[in-house]
Amino acid sequence: MKKTLLLIFIILMLFSCSNSDDGIDCSLYDPAFPALYVRIVDETGTNLIENGTIDPDYISVEGDFLNAGFRFVPPNEFANPDAEIRELDNSLNLTIPHSSTFQYTIHLNEMDPIKVDFTAELKRIACHLSYFLPIEAIFNNQSLVIKEIAPLQVLAIITL
Repeated sequence: MKKTLLLIFIILMLFSCSNSDDGIDCSLYDPAFPALYVRIVDETGTNLIENGTIDPDYISVEGDFLNAGFRFVPPNEFANPDAEIRELDNSLNLTIPHSSTFQYTIHLNEMDPIKVDFTAELKRIACHLSYFLPIEAIFNNQSLVIKEIAPLQVLAIITL
């Protein structure tokens, strides 16, 4: 009788285990996705939004994909002055599409539009999810510096 109960218990335990990736319960999985930031600077490296040359209220963006959008990132008043995250102050947080190539056109005040072509790499993660991580950006036929600020946070620096 004890062996029968033990066998039933073991069978129940085996069938109650989830079929998830790497022991992850996909119904509870909340993955992190990448974020793309763009900072616009002059030839000396001065942030043009921070010094007032570009007014963030008059910035608009267009993408060659649906639901292209952005969010202005104001200075982080709670971060330490020398914290790495401060590099994102006065930048634009752009939407990353689920595509290996995409283009953004950034309209600034009365300036000529900025067209930036991005190349992204497909990354597969648990629970059959994936995302694209930007690895290259081209502006005026020149490669832009793409810097990883924190895991899954990349910053492209555009020099005007």
